[in-house]
Amino acid sequence: MKFKLILLGIVMCILLALYSYFIADTIETRVTDAQMAKVDGRFMIATEYRPFVNYDARYRLKFNSGSVQNDAIRFKGDHVKIKKYGWRIPIFSMYENVVKIEEKEK
Repeated sequence: MKFKLILLGIVMCILLALYSYFIADTIETRVTDAQMAKVDGRFMIATEYRPFVNYDARYRLKFNSGSVQNDAIRFKGDHVKIKKYGWRIPIFSMYENVVKIEEKEK
C-alpha cells in the first residue's frame, strides 16, 4: 500500500510538471523590443515582464512565428496580452515560447 502511494505521488508530480510546461497561460505586459532578425534560429521578444522566444513548434501545430513576430514589432511600446507556454530556466538558456500576441484593450 505504501509503495502504491509513493508511485501515485511520483506520477502526480510528473503530470503537474508536464501540465505546467505544455498548457499556455496569458500575461499582460509591455513589449520593449522585437526585431525580425533571428537569434540561434529563433525570434526574441523583450518585455517588461521577461524575455520570450518565438519559434515554430511542430508538436503544438504552431507554424506562424513570423506573423507573431510581426505583431510583436507592431505593438512595440504598447501594452499587450501574450499567450505563452514553457518554462524560463536561465541556467539552460530556456525561454517561454509565445503563441499569440494581441493588443490590450484600453
